[in-house]
Amino acid sequence: MEKIEIVDRLLAALDAGETAELVMVMGTQGSSPRSAGAWMAVFADRAPAGTVGGGKVEDIALTEASELLAAGASRTVSYTMGGKKSDTGMICGGLITLCYLHVDASQRNVFACVRDVLAAHGEGVFALDLAPFGEAPDGAAHGRDSARTVAGTLPAAVEYPADQHAIVAGVTEGRYLEPICPEGFTYIFGCGHVGRALTAALSAAGFAVIACDDRPEMLTEELLPGALERRLVDYDDLAATCSIGGRDLVVSATSGHGSDYEVISQALAAHPSYVGCLGSKRKTGFVRDRLIADGFSAQDAERLHMPIGLPIHAETPAEIAVSIAAQMIAHRRTALLPRPH
Repeated sequence: MEKIEIVDRLLAALDAGETAELVMVMGTQGSSPRSAGAWMAVFADRAPAGTVGGGKVEDIALTEASELLAAGASRTVSYTMGGKKSDTGMICGGLITLCYLHVDASQRNVFACVRDVLAAHGEGVFALDLAPFGEAPDGAAHGRDSARTVAGTLPAAVEYPADQHAIVAGVTEGRYLEPICPEGFTYIFGCGHVGRALTAALSAAGFAVIACDDRPEMLTEELLPGALERRLVDYDDLAATCSIGGRDLVVSATSGHGSDYEVISQALAAHPSYVGCLGSKRKTGFVRDRLIADGFSAQDAERLHMPIGLPIHAETPAEIAVSIAAQMIAHRRTALLPRPH
């Protein structure tokens, strides 16, 4: 479930006069199923939306969230997932810190702002003031010894700091800060067999895909059911229809080598987070040499993922899409949504 769906459920509950408990992963140490920024909302019927990792830790979180929801309280607590004194019985070997935020009508505007950012794939930081919890316990505390509970909710806001690209989800100076939407749009240029398969794979993984082609017949909803948008473009002038930015990802899978080069060169000039292109090793060498000849630096040329995808000997469009999606997920989790060291 995408975060915007969780927020929609929260807003619906608030509009119905109900409250909810939002469970957020605030931080981790060692191995853990989810990193900071994972959300799960729990409602009066105990039906959750989202996940903080599944398994025993999620069973514990569901039970604790239901109890806190009934009590109208918020809590932060750390659970170990390894060793003889594991709080969860899990053997991952790490530690996970959860915040149970009681969500009531006073926070509706905050979550409406969160939704606006998510819907626009814009920029903004969710900020939660942890001061009401008081001093944190000893760093070695976990389980019941680490729990801090307060009645009601916590001060929350959506902020727009100038340095938000440097913010990694986690606790900083007594506040939990989380970039709401670090990742921008994913532009796929070329909606042939691979482009369509990749649109489906990336959409299923939560990427906001804008499928682009210069052939109108390739841009039907039937062919691209998972795309957020379908755009008719001129490969020689991408800026006319696509505003590629630093948080975006770009894949070129057009029907020709010339159009691939036009897409790549314009995309690299826009400095997106990721640029990749289908191609053989021979085509890759040709493209890199031409980029240098056209004035791009060697560093710019090295930013190009080509041949795109992980080397898993993929052949079919579906297999190629899996290899590309895996590489892009790795980029998302290391460059756009990294875990703090």
